[in-house]
Amino acid sequence: MHTLRMEKVLCIVAVSFLTSCWNSSSPMAEPPVETYRVQPAAATLTVGHGTSFAAKRDGRLALDVAWRVLEPGGGTVDGTGQYQAPAIPGVYTVQAGFKYSAGRTATASVTVVPPPAGEIRVPHEVRPGAGDLVASIAPVPGSHYLWTITGGKLTGGSDSPAVSFQAGAGPKLVLSCRVSNAAGDALNSSQEVTLVRAVSLTISPAAVTITAERTMKFGFNLAGGTTLDVAWSLGKPGAGSIDGLGNYVAPTVPGLYSVRVTSLDDPTETVTAMVKVVPKPPEGLTAPDSYQPGAMDLRARVPKVDGMTYAWEIEGGTIIKGSTASTMIFDAGQGPSITLRCRITNEAGDTSATKKTMRAE
Repeated sequence: MHTLRMEKVLCIVAVSFLTSCWNSSSPMAEPPVETYRVQPAAATLTVGHGTSFAAKRDGRLALDVAWRVLEPGGGTVDGTGQYQAPAIPGVYTVQAGFKYSAGRTATASVTVVPPPAGEIRVPHEVRPGAGDLVASIAPVPGSHYLWTITGGKLTGGSDSPAVSFQAGAGPKLVLSCRVSNAAGDALNSSQEVTLVRAVSLTISPAAVTITAERTMKFGFNLAGGTTLDVAWSLGKPGAGSIDGLGNYVAPTVPGLYSVRVTSLDDPTETVTAMVKVVPKPPEGLTAPDSYQPGAMDLRARVPKVDGMTYAWEIEGGTIIKGSTASTMIFDAGQGPSITLRCRITNEAGDTSATKKTMRAE
């Protein structure tokens, strides 16, 4: 019994010895490899902005580090890893050199982008309810856009550099856009648009008759738009002349002409006045130089012009016929003289008065 127990103990010792010999003959484990990193490994910054980098060795913060930017003009970095981006967009490299690690280095990539652009380009004045309108911002690659509107409705492109919209009824319209660049910096921009009523324009007088070479002033009534600015013009050459204030001079040749006034706020809004130019009333009276007292059926005449009216008067005789015609028949009285007068009026209301005195023989 005692002998059996001893055999078991010796067997266990032998197995343990053999196992120990086998383990001592296995190869040695490799030492862990050290890691060197810059965190963050990549960054995107707006020009002129800054960020902090950290150097890590085996996941722990390393202090024995020499920092630098590899590209000339790529910004600056100080001894603590504080980086300042340059004014010129581009992709640059920040390097950390581990001083006591046999020249080991690690790098981070920095993308420097332009700041967000937010100047809104849009018509300064639009009509209430106008559609197919466009506002835009100069696009910057990598930017994101979010448009909103007050006093109207966006109709397309609300997340793009250009947006289409429709104006409301008023009284105010404001376009706003939040622009974010690739670095996440944002700019809020807005632009108010003036809503103007449609232009309504009239001219006065709308039709006029004027004597050749006479002057007159045209007027106008303008509603809507933003100014009272108009331009005057004539319908055709030879229609006379007109200045910037509506002062018109009729031509020498009678005829039908036109004068136009145009809104400068809306050049499609033009109205026209019709102008009839008529001859001047003629002058000159033809009658005998002398007469026999009591003579009958004597005649006097003035030039006959279409459109003229005539009014005769006589002293020392009697009108028999034609008191409103260009030719008048009269009888002489018994006095020593007869005075004839005729007032001629044209369609424009201008008159001429002509006179002749006859002596008895």
